[in-house]
Amino acid sequence: MNCASGVAAICSLLMSPKAVDVSNLAGQETTKSAIAQPLRRSPSVEFYSWSWATTRRSWYEWLTATAAIESSLEESGWRLRATGGFGGYASDVKGSDAENVIASAMEVDDIALPHIGTVGKYYGSDGFVGAQIGYALIDKKWEVSGFLGVGITTEGYLGANMRSSALRIPPADISDFAATEFGVLGSLEFRATPNDHLMLFASAIYTTAFRWGYFEVKPGVLFPFNDSLPVLLKGKLFFGPHAALNSYKGDLQPMFGAHITLMEIGPFYASVAGGYVRDQYSGQGGYTILETSVRF
Repeated sequence: MNCASGVAAICSLLMSPKAVDVSNLAGQETTKSAIAQPLRRSPSVEFYSWSWATTRRSWYEWLTATAAIESSLEESGWRLRATGGFGGYASDVKGSDAENVIASAMEVDDIALPHIGTVGKYYGSDGFVGAQIGYALIDKKWEVSGFLGVGITTEGYLGANMRSSALRIPPADISDFAATEFGVLGSLEFRATPNDHLMLFASAIYTTAFRWGYFEVKPGVLFPFNDSLPVLLKGKLFFGPHAALNSYKGDLQPMFGAHITLMEIGPFYASVAGGYVRDQYSGQGGYTILETSVRF
């Protein structure tokens, strides 16, 4: 083969439809890489848990399931929600002046609650179930949602521990601690992360059944030693003040403390809060709240 025929053969090869397109090699490799890695599925269902306890012998466990309708939880759209909870408490019984004198003389007053003059305790329970429909409006840096529905709230009388067999609970008092009510249930939620160093969560839920409501706000800043954290936690750990108010039949239970919040790591979220709580019946003490959620 002479030089002329060799050049012609090379030109023919380059102009052939089967020739390799060098300029598209990078694009072809990128396409293969994208195909090799499956796309992340957007979550459409979230399970949420809220656990609360105080040193004043009160506790509550609240569970919620939220499902997106015709969209994902990462997009604006309609939501369906089912929620329910159960808890218990111990309420001090303040007897009459005569009963308090007897209790004091018998040294049966509660030494853990000085200067309160108690003659025993009620032990009760609280239960709640509800269903709601709502809408979530989502932006890159904030999310606000509102829900409306119906709920049923129950309170039960579990028993009493009186300090003396001579002291008994009036039947009228027992009836006040066992009832069920049906009411409207509404809730609002707001989340904002204006930048990588700040966060703000706020929520409110209220039902006309026994006029029960819970209101909470927790701003936060990025953990100051972020660079020393494991890679999985960097940019995800926030802390700040926590304030909440629990309302039941017009009785208010304020809470003030601090929180540590772990922003979403994949489908998971967690937050721990604790601090000071005051109950108008049981007095002051401490509280702790553990929140967790997972999305599918």
